[in-house]
Amino acid sequence: MLDDIEKMNELDSNDMLKILENFPEQIEDVVEKSEINLLPFQPDNIVVTGMGGSAIVGDTLKSFLANRIQVPIYVNRDYTLPSFVGEDTLLVVVSYSGNTEETLNAAREGLKRDAKVVAISSNGELEKMCKEERFVFLKAPTGYPPRAAFAFLFVPVLQLLSELLIYDSEVDILDTISRLKELRNRIKVDVDTEKNEAKKLAKRIHGKIPIVYGHSIYNAVANRWHTQFNENSEILSWYGAFPEMNHNEIVGWKGGENVEEFIPIFLRDEKEPDKINQRIELTKELVFEEEVEDIIEVWTDADTQLARILYLVYLGDYVSIYLALLRGKDPSPVAIIDELKENL
Repeated sequence: MLDDIEKMNELDSNDMLKILENFPEQIEDVVEKSEINLLPFQPDNIVVTGMGGSAIVGDTLKSFLANRIQVPIYVNRDYTLPSFVGEDTLLVVVSYSGNTEETLNAAREGLKRDAKVVAISSNGELEKMCKEERFVFLKAPTGYPPRAAFAFLFVPVLQLLSELLIYDSEVDILDTISRLKELRNRIKVDVDTEKNEAKKLAKRIHGKIPIVYGHSIYNAVANRWHTQFNENSEILSWYGAFPEMNHNEIVGWKGGENVEEFIPIFLRDEKEPDKINQRIELTKELVFEEEVEDIIEVWTDADTQLARILYLVYLGDYVSIYLALLRGKDPSPVAIIDELKENL
């Protein structure tokens, strides 16, 4: 199935594979065209508010920069904002559609509290609000499923922080683009399954419920894999993190029923801390090798942290779409989400 390009194209109604193939160029396009005109501002805290694929932007930013900048980052997934948000807050409002109910409400609340608001969207009510309230608006291109617009939502936030002299993104982004292009040449649709890591992973996961584990900077990536399995592949999935899962979840793996239905996926790093490496290896030996049929480990070894993070994001996106096609599913529609929104 995964080597029958014609059949895959028939299933893939909105060309999700083509959109994904252009991910490195999407990043390049954002870097080349982005113009951010923001008055100098040194925030006490950064809050990224959004839902679903838009909130993943905040998670990824937080995972990546938590140990690189001194300004705390908080990710908000709600109608309301935490009480500390005020005039010293940089509030980044992310909604690809521009019409996300929870995010619009949080944006209005941020304006009332005199936060410094910057919005990223393709259009919708958020763009209208920006024009009325005169806050900074960074426009993403239209026509993408929100979960496939990651580059257009994430990279502008990195550039925004560069503009404010909080973080210099140039070297990291250049290295990331180069590594993503190398990865694409190995996993894109016209590379046969025998030589294609993403297709092989999809085949191993097929028929199982994936539980994705990250650590440190990869916690957000594990969440991304989990949500892409949900939306693209139309399967249940969960995610967790080392070392936290050693304090609770491992008991469920050892004592739970039907654990053979699950498949653990570990996101690994050649440069991961020794303590994390020890925990993962010991957990595999004591827990998983006796309980499950297969254990997946996905490794990255790029030079920069940003490249390693987005390398795993990119690989996971491909795996989720290949898994959808393997299941005979179109990876584009999310009918139940649309139905729920219409009935709210």
